[in-house]
Amino acid sequence: MWDRAEILERLAFLARADSGFTRFGSASHRYRLNQPIAQSEVTAFETRHGVTLPEDYRSFILEVGDGGAGPCYGIFRLDRPDLDDDRREDLMPGFLAEAFPHTQSWNERSDGTPEAEEEYFDRAHIRGSLNMSHQGCGYMVRLVLTGPQRGTLWEDGRCSDAGVTPFAVGFADWYLRWLKRDPPAR
Repeated sequence: MWDRAEILERLAFLARADSGFTRFGSASHRYRLNQPIAQSEVTAFETRHGVTLPEDYRSFILEVGDGGAGPCYGIFRLDRPDLDDDRREDLMPGFLAEAFPHTQSWNERSDGTPEAEEEYFDRAHIRGSLNMSHQGCGYMVRLVLTGPQRGTLWEDGRCSDAGVTPFAVGFADWYLRWLKRDPPAR
């Protein structure tokens, strides 16, 4: 599915064209990918969490790189909870195996009471999804691993009362769109 050499070539081009890292988030990942992950690590992750990763993401981390260069501030590594608080919580037992609760945009705004705020930010609204990337200002991109929306990316914008909304694309489309965008003009 993926051509690692072609992706690395494109990333090298982007790094040369954007040597000042002016493209949003590029200073964080610097157009570099981590090394691919071992099959045994992916299998262990899937077994431990009771999930099967969507094929496009699974093949990416096995063939291309386990995180690094990507949209916004880049892609998180599969099993590194120390890098991100949300990812650490994602890896709590049972969280990823539960069915993702949404099939369309969700945004039941809070009335401002402490109870309503707690409900609005309850992680049950994003269960069954894995935090892929930080977009800045608390916005997160999540890959759905379970339920009818499995394989699609969603934005968790509850940080600014924007709810949880679908991107309506899978990992491969999301990544390749970013990769093919032109670098900023100098």
